[in-house]
Amino acid sequence: MTDASVASSPPRKRRAAKSAKHTDRLSVILRTAAGLFAEHGYEATSLDTVARHLGMHKATLYHYVKGKEDILYQSLTASFADLDTISERVKDRSLPVTERLRIFTRSLAAAQNNEFGRCHVLVGARPLNHNSERIRQFQRRLDNIVRDLVTEGIADGSLRDVQPGMVSAMLFGSLNWVPRWYKPEGAYSIEEIADSFCDFLISGIQRQPAS
Repeated sequence: MTDASVASSPPRKRRAAKSAKHTDRLSVILRTAAGLFAEHGYEATSLDTVARHLGMHKATLYHYVKGKEDILYQSLTASFADLDTISERVKDRSLPVTERLRIFTRSLAAAQNNEFGRCHVLVGARPLNHNSERIRQFQRRLDNIVRDLVTEGIADGSLRDVQPGMVSAMLFGSLNWVPRWYKPEGAYSIEEIADSFCDFLISGIQRQPAS
């Protein structure tokens, strides 16, 4: 190791440590705000309220976020942080379409019922005026995953000749309501709920073998 690299190592470590600390603090801010938005409503929760719950000055929040809308948007993207991974999994044609649909349904249910997803479902996208196009792109991407799976299933004969858009609307419509009634201490886990919903859906669209 050269003298120059030795000299530069401590500043790099300090920058890395500072970046990690910033990321950790931002995560706490987002989680706290998302919980408050979900519990009390977006309009009723001010940045002053968020800052008070965090034990910091409101001005300090602006070192991490631009405002309430920024918090809500970051919560949305954090809710389904593994979307790229899931998108690749559902493209694996070694698995039946119905199994890939189940994988996606489980992932969507988990995303919608974590602390970030629950916030977004309960608050809705209406406050996200400055990010409306990005939200629509995100929603279209999710919708297209379901549509593409159904279209593939129709083509390979495993699913009946149904309308992919209607199947997608039914799946999202049913799952969007879960955060409003689901309780972690309840009788069913999120995975069990997702599997039940998926069973109902698949039984209605799966092609039955000829008798």
